[in-house]
Amino acid sequence: MKFAVVALLALVAAASAFVAPSVPLAQRSCSRLFAEGKYDGKLWDEAAKQDVLSTYDASKPWGETNFDPYKRDGNGNACDPSGYYPGEGKYKDPIRPSVSFAEYQKQREEAAKAGN
Repeated sequence: MKFAVVALLALVAAASAFVAPSVPLAQRSCSRLFAEGKYDGKLWDEAAKQDVLSTYDASKPWGETNFDPYKRDGNGNACDPSGYYPGEGKYKDPIRPSVSFAEYQKQREEAAKAGN
């Protein structure tokens, strides 16, 4: 009798493997499927960063169109034109301008004056 009960329980447990999940995994994780930033695929230079920063609202959630382009992650990495950091699934390497060292020093001084 005990063997029959154990065999029945084993069959019931094995049958649950053939039941489809109630919500597919792809629908759970993809809330914003094709969202991208204003400068995604375009030149990600200082003017573009200033434009994105001018529309940033800290009271709203961080997203592709609402983020601080000067904020760094815990490793010191800058975000891409859509607000994603390296290592995140949607991160894309931005199109950067060619900048001389003198131009870089000038931008660095301006950022220090602005407090970024």
